[in-house]
Amino acid sequence: MAAKIIKAAFITSAYKLSQLPPPGLPEVAFAGRSNVGKSSLLNRLLGRHNLVKVSSRPGFTQSLNFFLVNDSVYFVDLPGYGFAKAPKHVQQKWHRLVEGYIEARKPLKGVVCIFDMRRVP
Repeated sequence: MAAKIIKAAFITSAYKLSQLPPPGLPEVAFAGRSNVGKSSLLNRLLGRHNLVKVSSRPGFTQSLNFFLVNDSVYFVDLPGYGFAKAPKHVQQKWHRLVEGYIEARKPLKGVVCIFDMRRVP
């Protein structure tokens, strides 16, 4: 039986691992190249047009963005990898943040990897 999303809310943006919400609820992260459509997919899944900020500019998402779904799970919008309109040292900071989150976050139960079939992953 499919779960129906009744309620979704933005909770926080984490620019550092120390800013993550306290562990407790399971988390599902959404990963992929810059501008692959992670934020757009989240809006679609959550049934909201503009809950998750979307931009055509590569590298717009620069933090881990947490959305509480049905008061029972977090969906996490990750910064994209690959091309971004940001200095290399800023991109490296995002990559360290994402890597640290994926490697160490105990509530993280899965990562949804999104690919554009027109591009080489």
